[in-house]
Amino acid sequence: MLEGFESGWFRGVFTIMPTPFAEDGRLDTASLDRLTRFLIDLEVDGVVVLGVMGEAPKLSDEEQVAVIRTTVEATSGRIPVFVGTSSGGTDLTIVRSRAALDLGAAGLLVAPPSIQSDTVIFESYRRLDEAVNAPIILHDYPATTGVRLSPELVVRLHRELEHVEVIKLEEPPTGPKVSALRDLGSDIGIVGGLGGIHYLEELLRGSDGMMTGFSYPEVLVAIQRAFMGGDHEEAARIFYRACPILRYEFQPGVGLALRKEVYRRRGAIASAYVRHPGPQIDDRLRSELRAALDVCGFDRVSA
Repeated sequence: MLEGFESGWFRGVFTIMPTPFAEDGRLDTASLDRLTRFLIDLEVDGVVVLGVMGEAPKLSDEEQVAVIRTTVEATSGRIPVFVGTSSGGTDLTIVRSRAALDLGAAGLLVAPPSIQSDTVIFESYRRLDEAVNAPIILHDYPATTGVRLSPELVVRLHRELEHVEVIKLEEPPTGPKVSALRDLGSDIGIVGGLGGIHYLEELLRGSDGMMTGFSYPEVLVAIQRAFMGGDHEEAARIFYRACPILRYEFQPGVGLALRKEVYRRRGAIASAYVRHPGPQIDDRLRSELRAALDVCGFDRVSA
């Protein structure tokens, strides 16, 4: 069992990684290896591959295996690697989850089935819980799944299923939902998402960290450390300083291209290419991105 899960708590900053491609669209495992090591050097607490940002539906089965294997090997056990294994069916999710764990994944990020039924959702997670022996992170993101996980259902999943340890909470307004879970007495690990745009408020309401694809994760690490160290004023200062780029990066449609461009600028990947039909970065987007970074004052530096 991972150290972070020993007491049922899951704290820190976990980066959702993009999948790097070469300019011709081929999977770029060399850049993936470099990006993983880059993130370790920034002192994130873990990484997630094949999440919403990882373009998993555009990857073949062989490519998905390569992504997991490359990332796990690059970490050399220094930080955990979590893998998104959601699919359209419970049985396939179980197959993907077992395969990811066999490749060295530390845990699983799994969205509910696309049916708004507590009975169906619970049964899906129950079957997965029974089939694996690893932490399960509930992916609560109605904007992509079309499904809402009520606080009561989340509490029940955590209470009754051994491996359901964490929720990646992305149902706005996120703050009140964090409070609702804590008011129900649940100690489930709660990490925010949505690009980190509500990070400070979530921490103030009792969340444990952040799991998102923001391309300056060291800024999130600084917020987390200041807050958990009791310096809420410093956490707020860092957060509000980062708000212009947090906002700009977290855009539907072009957000992934922007984040890849930042990682390219930082030398972590070779290309910002997004597989079709995803949009590519262009000169206007680059100019706007540079302006947001300049306002924050940390184009190439941490908080």
